[in-house]
Amino acid sequence: MGLISKLLLVLSIVLIGHSGFSSHEFHQLLKRGARESSSQIPKDIKYETITGLVLFVLSAFLSFEKLSYYPLVGPKKSLTQGQYLEDIAMSKATNVDNLIGSDPAGAVNYTPSFVDIINKREQVRQHIAKKDL
Repeated sequence: MGLISKLLLVLSIVLIGHSGFSSHEFHQLLKRGARESSSQIPKDIKYETITGLVLFVLSAFLSFEKLSYYPLVGPKKSLTQGQYLEDIAMSKATNVDNLIGSDPAGAVNYTPSFVDIINKREQVRQHIAKKDL
């Protein structure tokens, strides 16, 4: 958490606390009947509350730090955002699949929803017609 985000957090907590106390004080005055003309919360208390909430959200966003990761192989130094892992070749990652002639993306390529049903039915009809001859 940076210094700016901490300062904004403290300021927002003070603003929200002060607006809460001011609201309580205003309602106590209404109970005593000192202000009979207006029963709504004054605009300055509303603006103070909204400003405190905006500063609180801003301090929360400013407190985010860069994520860091530890690589699975190699030296155990931390990688942060902006540093990228090295590219790997798909053929090296799937060497066994390539040797046996298997498609590593076969689960996606050969799903029934991607099959052309009309074309398959025509192929089956042609196969049955050849078989009957």
